[in-house]
Amino acid sequence: MRPAAITLVSALHDVDTDRVAARISVGHRMHARGSAFAAARAIAERADQLDRVCGPDADHGLVVTLPPGADSRAVGMMLANAARSETGDDRILRHVVSVLRADDVVRLLWSDVDDAFVAADRVASLVEYATVIALDRVGPVPVDRRRALLALLHRLAPQAVVVAVSSIRSAADLPASNGGAARVLAAGAGWMRALSGSAGRDPRDGLVALRYREPLPFHPARLATVIEHDLAAGVNGRVLRSKGFFRLASRPDHVGVWSSLGAMLALDPTANPSWDEDAPIGQALWFVGEGLDVHAIERALDGALLTAPELLAGPELWRSWADPFPVWPALDPSGEHRHE
Repeated sequence: MRPAAITLVSALHDVDTDRVAARISVGHRMHARGSAFAAARAIAERADQLDRVCGPDADHGLVVTLPPGADSRAVGMMLANAARSETGDDRILRHVVSVLRADDVVRLLWSDVDDAFVAADRVASLVEYATVIALDRVGPVPVDRRRALLALLHRLAPQAVVVAVSSIRSAADLPASNGGAARVLAAGAGWMRALSGSAGRDPRDGLVALRYREPLPFHPARLATVIEHDLAAGVNGRVLRSKGFFRLASRPDHVGVWSSLGAMLALDPTANPSWDEDAPIGQALWFVGEGLDVHAIERALDGALLTAPELLAGPELWRSWADPFPVWPALDPSGEHRHE
């Protein structure tokens, strides 16, 4: 019996998710709530039911809508892993469709909005972990911004096909798939590929990318200065997206994840302690934007690294330095390394 091929659909707004899901479903559709684990389990149970009821020759694809903020990548990977353990074949996820309002994304990227962290994080996740990006409300976006947005989407999600919502009338309008979408998304985001491959200028899109790798940790005060001055829009170009991992000397026990979209930058902890054998060493950051002065940004970041005497001073001294970044309470609940 051929397993149900699953398509996940998500957006920032339920109405957008439902509209596209209604067009591409052929009768089998569900909404999955809860954690990624709960959603994946409910989807797998529904898919198994379809396998039993529909028969081997039926086209019993399942369209699943996810609520805003759901982790579609985690859901897809769990479904693929479960399928592999049961059948030896992880080809169960046909597509991950992300629906975006183009004018809202352009506003986040270019209007210098600096307090929409939740929306920025969700937009980045929707883009980078999709096989199909469906754009709505493209009309209000000026032509030059439209070109720049499309170029950026292709940089962030090289594995995705970008289409207009209006062009999706049925499932037949989606690209062909062998069901291996989860495998594609495992390491398909543009920042992942760039950190393991090449970065730079693509003459086809006018954007400039920078891959920054250094083994030394950052000094907290000097890094804060770089973020405030050197990475501000217009100083050394405009950073549209940056992502990667970083080490902060004042927090030597943990690895941080660096993530920005437009003017919003979040520096959060990962689950990796610094001594974990799989933890990245030092700085591994990727930037992409318009008119980036690569050498100026590299010099600024280099200036935020520890000097040789600071490195030799060791973690006990590093912990005492003033640290202007928000505390990571989940990793330091006692507040013993908290700096005001």
